[in-house]
Amino acid sequence: MGKVRPLGGGSWVFFSQLLSNFGTVGAIAPSSPLLAKAIVHPLEDRPQRPISVLEAGAGTGVFTSQILKRLRRGDRLDVYELNPRYFGYLSRFLQGQELHSRGIRCNLYNADVRLLSQARPYDFIVCGLPFNSFDVQTVDEILEILMSHLAATGVFAYFEYSLPPGVRSRFLKAAERDRLRKVSLRIGRFVRKHQFGSRQVWWNFPPAKARFCRKASAGSGLPETSRDKTAEAQPPARPVKH
Repeated sequence: MGKVRPLGGGSWVFFSQLLSNFGTVGAIAPSSPLLAKAIVHPLEDRPQRPISVLEAGAGTGVFTSQILKRLRRGDRLDVYELNPRYFGYLSRFLQGQELHSRGIRCNLYNADVRLLSQARPYDFIVCGLPFNSFDVQTVDEILEILMSHLAATGVFAYFEYSLPPGVRSRFLKAAERDRLRKVSLRIGRFVRKHQFGSRQVWWNFPPAKARFCRKASAGSGLPETSRDKTAEAQPPARPVKH
């Protein structure tokens, strides 16, 4: 397993953005190392050949660090983070990893993952985006673009908090409760169709479950995807190479 050089200050960056952008951060504490290890567990059974990995919504790099430990020479990692403060922190973190000498290609994008234009499918996709903070159309668009770029035998991993039903909605207004209900129904349909495994992590705040998904049916190539018009109108994102 490869070594990763830690970069201090991640918690401070997280909480500073939590206070100013709670609606888009969508978490009340950084993900624990145990959740990070759980969500990248499928990489333990990775193929021997070089692989391509995508991380959407990397935040301060808790999952990124665990991904990098499991990458080998010839592998590729694309990281998307829209928040400019998180993006700056990730850039400094990745600069200290000496990925070029390890033979790992890494591209960091300060962009919406719905702008994803990679032609080749990904063997492993990790999503740290807060689905419960979005409207159902945004959730649909994100899931569609990620699954359309997943290899036929690839794994899509994401997590959700293990909270009793109604805990969060109890403190929301009617419109927000309706939005959350629609998102929960959409995610539920997705899980029933695509999930093949999961891992419960109690040592996280709040406790969380890592979910592992695949395409509904194996096949070759990538299916057609209809991106939202806003994303289509934007130019391709330019990466910061590390």
